[in-house]
Amino acid sequence: MNPLSYFYTLRSYVDSYAGLLGRRFLSIIWVAAISVVIWFYGYLLAIGDFKPLASVNARLVAVGLVLVAWAAYLAYSFYQSRKRDAELVDDLAKDAGADAAASQQAEVAEIHGRLKEALALLRRVTRKRFGYIYELPWYVIFGAAGSGKTTALTNSGLKFPLGDALGSNSIQGVGGTRNCNWWFADEAIIIDTAGRYTTQDDLNGASKAGWEGFLNLMRKYRRAQPVNGVLVTLSIADLKIRDHEAQMEEIRAVRQRLSELDGLLGARVPVYVVLTKVDLLTGFVDFFDGFSKTDREQVWGMTFGLEESYQAASLPDRFLEEFALLQERVDAMLIERLQQEPDAESRGRIFRFPAELAALKDRLHEVLQELCSGSKLVEPPLLRGLYLASGTQTYEKPVASRLKRSYFLSRLFREVIFAEASLVMRDRRLSRRQLLLRRAAYGAAAAVLVVVLGSWAATYWRNLDALSDAERRLNAYEELARGVSVRDVSDADFLRILPALDELRNVPSGFAQAGFWPVSFGLDQESKLSGRHRDAYQRALTALLLPRMLVQLQKEIKAGGTTLRTFNALKLYGMLGGLGPLDPEFVSRQSEDMFAAAYPGEGRAPARQALLEHVAVMAAGTLPPIDLDERLIAEAREKIGAQGLANRAYDILTDYRQARALDGWNAADALGPLGEQVFTRSSRAPLRQGISGLFTANGYRTVVLPRVTDAAREALDEQWVRGGAVSPAPQTVDGVAEAALQLYFDAFRKQWASLLSDIRVRPSQTPAEATETARILASDANPVEAAARSIAAATDLRMPTGAELASAAAGSNGAVTAALASTANAPDPYVGLRAALAPPQNAGAASGEKEPPRSQVQSLRPLLQILHGQLSRASTASAEIAQVFDAGSQLTSANQDLLQAARGLPAPLDAWMAGVAVDVASLAVKTARARTDDLWAAEGASLCSGIVSGRYPFDRNSARDVPMGDFVRLFGPEGLFKTFFKERLEAFVDTSSSPWGWRGTFGAETIPSPGIAEFEKADKIRQAFFPASATEASISIQIKPLSLSQSSNAVMMEIGGERVVYYHGPIQAKSISWPSSHGSNVSRVAFQPGSWQQATTESGDWSAFRLFDRAELTQEGGDLFRARFENHGQVAEFEVQFGSVLNPFRLPALADFSCPVQF
Repeated sequence: MNPLSYFYTLRSYVDSYAGLLGRRFLSIIWVAAISVVIWFYGYLLAIGDFKPLASVNARLVAVGLVLVAWAAYLAYSFYQSRKRDAELVDDLAKDAGADAAASQQAEVAEIHGRLKEALALLRRVTRKRFGYIYELPWYVIFGAAGSGKTTALTNSGLKFPLGDALGSNSIQGVGGTRNCNWWFADEAIIIDTAGRYTTQDDLNGASKAGWEGFLNLMRKYRRAQPVNGVLVTLSIADLKIRDHEAQMEEIRAVRQRLSELDGLLGARVPVYVVLTKVDLLTGFVDFFDGFSKTDREQVWGMTFGLEESYQAASLPDRFLEEFALLQERVDAMLIERLQQEPDAESRGRIFRFPAELAALKDRLHEVLQELCSGSKLVEPPLLRGLYLASGTQTYEKPVASRLKRSYFLSRLFREVIFAEASLVMRDRRLSRRQLLLRRAAYGAAAAVLVVVLGSWAATYWRNLDALSDAERRLNAYEELARGVSVRDVSDADFLRILPALDELRNVPSGFAQAGFWPVSFGLDQESKLSGRHRDAYQRALTALLLPRMLVQLQKEIKAGGTTLRTFNALKLYGMLGGLGPLDPEFVSRQSEDMFAAAYPGEGRAPARQALLEHVAVMAAGTLPPIDLDERLIAEAREKIGAQGLANRAYDILTDYRQARALDGWNAADALGPLGEQVFTRSSRAPLRQGISGLFTANGYRTVVLPRVTDAAREALDEQWVRGGAVSPAPQTVDGVAEAALQLYFDAFRKQWASLLSDIRVRPSQTPAEATETARILASDANPVEAAARSIAAATDLRMPTGAELASAAAGSNGAVTAALASTANAPDPYVGLRAALAPPQNAGAASGEKEPPRSQVQSLRPLLQILHGQLSRASTASAEIAQVFDAGSQLTSANQDLLQAARGLPAPLDAWMAGVAVDVASLAVKTARARTDDLWAAEGASLCSGIVSGRYPFDRNSARDVPMGDFVRLFGPEGLFKTFFKERLEAFVDTSSSPWGWRGTFGAETIPSPGIAEFEKADKIRQAFFPASATEASISIQIKPLSLSQSSNAVMMEIGGERVVYYHGPIQAKSISWPSSHGSNVSRVAFQPGSWQQATTESGDWSAFRLFDRAELTQEGGDLFRARFENHGQVAEFEVQFGSVLNPFRLPALADFSCPVQF
């Protein structure tokens, strides 16, 4: 059997039952289908990991909700249908009564009664209580009186079952023929209107009112499809006989009725023009007399294409084409019909029929032009076609042998008109709305279908990709794990095993990656693999990660470290080895420390995080029993045994994750952005490096108080770590907690004291910097007061009251324990700071004063403002630095006032404010140093360098001498060094001790300076070469011959023209002045025998110094030395003594001197 036959057979059954039960039947099918899908396949629905219909109860509830929704829909549809039916019948009756009031009461009563009787019969025939009025399509047929409307219906071959049932002639329909007749056929309801409704030529307007009332009623109660079509009948007799004007008047009336129908119904109704009484065309009956019943039932006419009907303006021309085809068909049949007809008279009529038909062409073309006319305001009708038909025949002479038969009607109704029942274009607004709703519904259904199919497809392919990815990762894991030791592990290389563990952990990651739609609709395979993967992953963790953690812990225990590190390492070692209960939080915390120490730096942060994730999974599972190193455990227990429970509780308290997560205190935040410009730390540590949040009031109240008892209890519960050793005296939780708090208080005090003592005011290098510092400290932001308040708040550990006390008590398991009670003993090292921030208790505003009394800290601001004003003036003053910073200046007075106030402040404000005063006082020296560099560079640096650099006696190896005049210019009493020092430096340099340096302030030590040290050397050079403030260099040299070799007769030493001669006789000393007054610059030692050319000779301003440089010198005292000269085997010794203890020749200041560069 053809498979298509099954389909059509099934569809016929469905159509039959659907026609019988209607929407209720279809809704039952839908409800049953949805319920079956929910019950059998609902458990497959998954939204991520959530499966809403996985349980039986959930599916039962879902099916119940569907049934409840269906019952509600049926109840609502029944109510609406019954309401519409009742309203329609009542309105029909009321409408008829209203019309009858203007015409005839009897006729209205007859219409009302017959209509109600017909509707009741229709309900019994359709076997429906509700909705029966809408089961069949409705058509309206109208035309002029006598145009053959009723005749066409009665001879159409349609079945009208209500005719005999009502006990009346079926031709009359229901309600007579004067108004409207409802013809209830088995395929449609046809409303036959009176001819006067078309022409509306009565004077009282009853026809117009009846017509419009009927249309309004159709629109009101059949809004979706008021009528399914309109049949317009035109009589051939009228076209042939009536004059042209009367005929066009009727056509215009028909056109008007069509416009009213479209307008009042709000719909474009398909229109079918039927030319009735075609048998009046000469030869029609004879021409078609030979047709069989089947031939007579066919359609004779033209049906326009749907698009052509929408473009009505082109239909008249299209008619001419189609009518020409009809003529061609008739002409083609003419010869055959003439040959078939034996009667000559009949052949004559047959021959005339094509001409009769052709004569209608122009008339019909004009009719269609009128009917298809339209404008911008009026749409043309939806004309579907034009057809020729005959319901019965009229003969001029009675013919007994001929029967009255209908031509071209039956299939016209069934196959053309009724087949296009759904073609009506509904109310435009409603049509658009319902079209949107239908499209939305179709779109939603299509979207659901696409989503489901797409999700299935995506899930399928994702499953394939995930399985492939899982296989790839398993292979990668096996490759990475190959060669990694799992037995007798001796390394702690976590990075080596990390890639393998990552690969194994991510085996199901392909399933976890959400695709474009997270719903899998039951195809997800992740659950099937997760269990096996979890077991394999846990085994890998215990085989790869666990032994390496134990090795690392063994190393930490052996390393010795602090007691805290040893205790925590031993505890974790015992936990992982099964000696004690496993605490996941402790394992995570200690593992974090372990990995941070092994792999520091931001670059390895991802590796540390990955290792911690692996440890968390391992700790959440079951760990296998492991043999631990008992000797190592014993050694570690011996080390930690000396630690008391209180110390251990304190270590636990500081190691809590909550303690680590606390925000710490730092000076940068306390001082504010302006404060960071003013303050620094002596240790050069950043200001943002502060105190742990645990050692603040917030940490004390949120962590220490609530958890100190937990830490004490944990310390007591760690006896298994210590080896079960019992302390000499059993201790309670409260006792251990109180002792731990005392340790905390001590650490609290030390940390704050260490940090605050390290913070100081940033030293200023210039008056501008000092001015800016004073401005910031005196500003409204007042960083000193802000920092003081921050310190006071962060160090306030006083006993809480009220709600704070209740909260703290609740944090200690609802009891005010010894820990909370110990708050009364909490340290308060900065109670004085809080007092300095508070206004005086007994002070009030003086009479007439509006400002409240200031606190001690607030009183600093006026002093700082005065200091800032004086510094501003000093930085712009033209006076010398020494005058600006003179002891009696206003700046010094303001600075002294600030220093005096600082001495009465609590710590750390006293050191900060004193630092400001010291910094300002030292500003004179700092300013002088900065200015000296510039002044020396401008006034003396180049001169000094030009005279000294590379010249003798400063460079003893140089062949160039310093000219004596330049030497005096540089080092003389009126020379550069003396003058510059007196004018620029004397007020700021401390010359009371050596080496010289910048004066300190407020008893501070002298500040060393390399430039000042060179000025000290210059001063010693001046004293050595210019005794008694001589204007010229003058050195007294006493020379005494000591010995002469036997080979020599005599020896002579000449210095600047003055000679000392020795002849192996009595020794006599001689005093010589240098530089010589004789103007000679030659110095020599000559022996006899010998010539002057053989003498040891030096020339120049420094010839005497150069001569002694060539001798072999032996120091005898500070100002005395021996000089031994040798020349060609002849030797002589002289005793040389300078006239001052500052031996110019052997003067260290002269040998080490260099021009100053930096002060």
